[in-house]
Amino acid sequence: QSRQGGPQGLPHPGLCSREEAEARRTGRPVISLTGPSQRTTPGNSVPFNCTAGPFSSKDFNVTWLKDRDEHPATTQFQMANDTGRYFVTSKAWVPLTRKEVLSRITCQVAHRDLAEPLQMTLNLSQVLQVIPTLKIRMEHTGARVLAQQRVNLTCLVSGFYPSYLQLTWMENRHTIPTVEQPQVMRNPDGTYSLEHTLQAEATLNGSEFSCWVVQDEQPPIQTNITLRAIMTPTSHNVEGPRQRSEPGTSIQLTYTSSGLHTRQLNVTWLKNNHKLPTSKTDILSSGDTYNVTSRVLVPLEYEDLLSLVLCQVKHRSSSIFQKPISLNQYLRVPPTVTVSQSSTASGLVAVTCHVQKFYPQNMYLTWLEDCHVLKGTAQPKSKQNEDGSYSSGSLHLVNVSGQRSEQLVTCRVQHQERPPIQASLVLSTAPHPAHEPFGSPETSTLTFVAFLLGMKVMLLVSFTVTYICRSWRL
Repeated sequence: QSRQGGPQGLPHPGLCSREEAEARRTGRPVISLTGPSQRTTPGNSVPFNCTAGPFSSKDFNVTWLKDRDEHPATTQFQMANDTGRYFVTSKAWVPLTRKEVLSRITCQVAHRDLAEPLQMTLNLSQVLQVIPTLKIRMEHTGARVLAQQRVNLTCLVSGFYPSYLQLTWMENRHTIPTVEQPQVMRNPDGTYSLEHTLQAEATLNGSEFSCWVVQDEQPPIQTNITLRAIMTPTSHNVEGPRQRSEPGTSIQLTYTSSGLHTRQLNVTWLKNNHKLPTSKTDILSSGDTYNVTSRVLVPLEYEDLLSLVLCQVKHRSSSIFQKPISLNQYLRVPPTVTVSQSSTASGLVAVTCHVQKFYPQNMYLTWLEDCHVLKGTAQPKSKQNEDGSYSSGSLHLVNVSGQRSEQLVTCRVQHQERPPIQASLVLSTAPHPAHEPFGSPETSTLTFVAFLLGMKVMLLVSFTVTYICRSWRL
């Protein structure tokens, strides 16, 4: 170790005990190179002190080399001893990185007393400590980890120096005894790595496995992984009715599964994130496993074309299955069919059939005139509404010139397998005298007067017939 107490806090020019004894015995110059007494992690700078002597004069030159590149000295000074001989002390600060394990620092001292420069080298690995990186790799066969399945957990400890460290496995904060410490492997950059594999058993409740590493006097470091088995029954199935139902009715959805390893299950049915109250779940044992059946009644409404029902199965807080079900696959909304007319030139009347608010999309439209089906009707395209239903329309031109006074036009819509829905319109070609609109005050008055006269005539006729019948009997 270098002696302390030089000017400006630098080491007193002197040599390590062995070199100092050699210099006193022979009188020839010797060199000493010292570094910090404790290892330092990357990102810090460390000092190196180089002392050489005794020399007959002050004309010496000190050069620092880091590997093959010259490195600047921080401080340098000379002092003489009692016999008039001179010593030189030089200090250099060296920044450390993870890549310095294979690097070296060299101090060279040249003087005319020397046939060749004095030189001393230290490996930076002597003062460097590289903290490892940790990672746990899980290896298992199959896409999922089943209950009681054995799983390999490998702790990967990478890029550390020096080679000695202690590795410990823990499960739920309890130490797992291991037979032997793993063997380290040297990396190309001079650091070390190691792998240690633990065979763990997966459980439904789950366990936290930790890999702890202690390196010299550094604080321990760790990495964790949670191993939890998921239940994979032989089947997960959600079924509904095969026939569609109309709004205002209810349907039953059924969830079934088998091969479960626990009966601690909770089946929840949600409609648009609101829990459905009318559900029942049965869990029956089958050997070492359990079979689950859950049923729920879902009321259907017209707005349910965009609704979702979520079937969610949980084991404690862990979700083992969930499936969203669109209610539109079970819903049938019959269309509303209306017809309207508008006159055109050349004795043609345009009749429009409005087919509105139906689901599903497929429907078949037919035009009839006086109850006779018109062939070759082009099927209109449907347009989806914002609420998920569909609407459509069809235009039919009717020639009313030269026809009888009245003509019946019908639009018939076949939707799904239900009876057809139709709407009709009577077209009249007879001239209509001018009249007041129905519902005006004049029309209402005339109608009331005609009603009173009719009642009087009926009473008079009834009285006359009764009188004649009685006269005949007499």
